[in-house]
Amino acid sequence: MFAILFFLSSGLFLGWSLGANDAANVWGTAVGTKMVKFKRAALICSIFVILGAVISGSGASHTLGKLGSINKIAGAFTVALAAAFSVYWMTKLALPVSTSQAIV
Repeated sequence: MFAILFFLSSGLFLGWSLGANDAANVWGTAVGTKMVKFKRAALICSIFVILGAVISGSGASHTLGKLGSINKIAGAFTVALAAAFSVYWMTKLALPVSTSQAIV
């Protein structure tokens, strides 16, 4: 059980990094001008990120699957963790970054 939660943590970190990177593009102006409160913008953004992952996630997985297969969970964990750290640090340094390119 611990191993599953450990491997799942990289995906959760990648999702958090994705939200931190892309949420400001959509909601930054609205929150900055106080049209929308920060908590409400974060909640709405979270809902739509989850919906997007559920609805369109299979298409992204299919495209990435064409690049080669990762048959082991440890490999998938490593890829997700490396991409998450890349996106996190680029976002922290205020540099533009694409999550898709970080994974590839």
